[in-house]
Amino acid sequence: MRALVIAAHPDDEVLGAGATMAALAERGHHVCALILAEGVSLRHKDVDLARARETCRTAAAELGVAELRFGGFALEGGMLGDGPQRSVVDAVTGAIREVEPELVFTHHPGDIHVDHRVVARSTTYATRVLGGGPVRQVLHYEVLSSTEQQTPAAIPYLPTVFYDVSGHVERKCRALSAYSYELIDAPHPRSAHAVRALAAYRGAQVGVAGAEAFALARELRGGDGACASW
Repeated sequence: MRALVIAAHPDDEVLGAGATMAALAERGHHVCALILAEGVSLRHKDVDLARARETCRTAAAELGVAELRFGGFALEGGMLGDGPQRSVVDAVTGAIREVEPELVFTHHPGDIHVDHRVVARSTTYATRVLGGGPVRQVLHYEVLSSTEQQTPAAIPYLPTVFYDVSGHVERKCRALSAYSYELIDAPHPRSAHAVRALAAYRGAQVGVAGAEAFALARELRGGDGACASW
């Protein structure tokens, strides 16, 4: 099975699906990550594009990611939401065409961050006809400090798919530590403490030690009603 994790910014891929990526990779699946906009990393002192991309590679290696791609958007400090959505749709569509994933993870459309919403909408557009390509399932992930901050008027985050990531949460935390310039000490949600707490909470919802939870966007099943087990 081939999985593609689509993220707006560096560290979103880890916060959203890091432990699941590690679990899938350990089971022998091909995991690819696409990070579209790296400009947010460049706002930090002493972080240039080379260091930002090397940080992404370090995090990916910790999780067993086989393939890491960069979109090259917003390198001048802008936002994905500032430009035309068509360019983001084209980048996502191109990655799906080349990677040929059966499983796609991406942001939630109700997220408070405009870039996250743009990526969610672009992925929805790129996967709108599941029968026309390899994709069979699209899942929205949650990003601490962003998804849970949504307003009452936003699309609510209602997870219905849970991955048992017991034994992989610490790998997620180690991958996140590569992005040291993005972390904030607890009780801020963008912290290792919050990552562990969320994994424990999501795990408790389904009776396992640790879990990552996803909102099902769409799924294509076979004629017998069966869906491939990842």
